[in-house]
Amino acid sequence: MTQTTQTKSARVALYLQDAHKISEGMEFSKYAESKGFEAVWQAESRLVREATVPMAAFASVTTTLKVGSGVVDCWSRNPARLAATFSTLDDLAPGRVILGIGAWWDPLAQKVGISRAKPLRAMREIVTTVRALLNNETVTFNGEFVHLDGVELDYVYQDRRPKDVPIWCHRHADDGAHG
Repeated sequence: MTQTTQTKSARVALYLQDAHKISEGMEFSKYAESKGFEAVWQAESRLVREATVPMAAFASVTTTLKVGSGVVDCWSRNPARLAATFSTLDDLAPGRVILGIGAWWDPLAQKVGISRAKPLRAMREIVTTVRALLNNETVTFNGEFVHLDGVELDYVYQDRRPKDVPIWCHRHADDGAHG
């Protein structure tokens, strides 16, 4: 009897929160890249560290490592600004940026005045519009949570091109199936 074994290469990533200085995260990212890690993910640690600034720092000192947000919340950023931010990160690290997005959690969201009503519906609308904007589309959208009227990424000096930014969605167990 012949036995066939398929070998899959392990996918390994580094996940950072706010336990270290950003400069240390940059060193960790370089080390991870040198050891063949696939990605580095930066958490938005509650209200301590925003994700995109460290992501830019990590991207600036690496050349192949993917850099992802793990995760940004969908409530505190307008979809157009979110698309512009991740388009800018893609300019810094073309094809290496991942938008990890989630619906945040309570009680933190409530404490800052955000009502997480219908989180799955909100996520669907936000992801749909952000994806369209990153694909270089002009977006008009009238949803329950997102309202855009002829919005596009407003390139002035650079070539208009779709941005290769995968979007990964995160769902908390308390998000419910409604929405």
